[in-house]
Amino acid sequence: MATDRQPGTAAARPFPDGVPVLVDPAGALVLRAHAPSDAADIVSACRDLEVIRWTTVPVPPGGYTLSDADAFIEVVAAGWASGRRLTWVIEAERAGRRRFCGSIHLLDDGFGQCEVGFLLHPEGRGRSLMSTALRLVRGYAFDIAGFEVIRWRALPGNWASRRVAAAAGFVFDGTVRRSLPHRGELRDAWVATLTADDPRGSTAWTDPPTLQDRRVRLRPLAEADADRIVQACSDARTRRWLVSIPQPYVLADALDFIELTRESAARRTGLFWCIADPDDDRYLGSISLEGFGGYSGRAEIGYLAHPEARGAGVVTAAVRLVTGYAEEQALVGISVSSSGVQVQAVGSAK
Repeated sequence: MATDRQPGTAAARPFPDGVPVLVDPAGALVLRAHAPSDAADIVSACRDLEVIRWTTVPVPPGGYTLSDADAFIEVVAAGWASGRRLTWVIEAERAGRRRFCGSIHLLDDGFGQCEVGFLLHPEGRGRSLMSTALRLVRGYAFDIAGFEVIRWRALPGNWASRRVAAAAGFVFDGTVRRSLPHRGELRDAWVATLTADDPRGSTAWTDPPTLQDRRVRLRPLAEADADRIVQACSDARTRRWLVSIPQPYVLADALDFIELTRESAARRTGLFWCIADPDDDRYLGSISLEGFGGYSGRAEIGYLAHPEARGAGVVTAAVRLVTGYAEEQALVGISVSSSGVQVQAVGSAK
């Protein structure tokens, strides 16, 4: 057992020659020591607005520079020498050659625990590089360094990072209030945990697929839909039947609703779609399939239409698409009662 181990006692290595090289068996990437030649790519990554938004990279007047990158590599070297912070370059193909695509690190918190952190160059996104890198680091942490627990933390709303953690098997624990230092203040943090005894597969995540017929396209809701959601939920007819929605219904309520739909997908408790015009992608309404992850073995379809879309058959088309999808995926069987559409679960969500 490593529960009484002090920080750095098991992981210190000389930099750069002692840094272990971790290789993806599929050949997509290699994790290696940082080098002075990485500095220019570190600069371009740390000037990216998404990296600045979600991480704590320095934001000096005039922007991140080569001197900042050189200073960071010195910090990396000191981290390996002490064993407290183990940081690798994520090297993969970018712009026609293998080069820096990001960084990933383990921060030793002592007593067998560590925290993982990472950032990805914008040109490396959308290729599962970070998920692959995290799986490699996960194996090193448990099998070589002897850690018992790895924790992941991120600012709420960082869905890309949360998906990476889920793909590496991390179990989402929830939101801890004011627990993450970020640019001079304490912010709420999403937290997920992986232990050495946990399965090393992926944590299930159900995304709403795009469904379409000649009348409508069903797709995930997006921030661009928020203004029309406000219009729909401020309508007197909508308010009459949906008595639980906030009144007045404002933009912040719509954005909170969109976040709720993503949380439901991540927790496998429900799927929400935008009912969109197939020609211009305009929001025409919302439809959901909720509850298939619950104890009762039942799910329910819910929907609302934007006032402009009523009478055109778009909600009927959307219900047909959702029920057809549910049956195809063996999620649910469909029945109808006098109280409306009900859905009886006959299988688990895939």
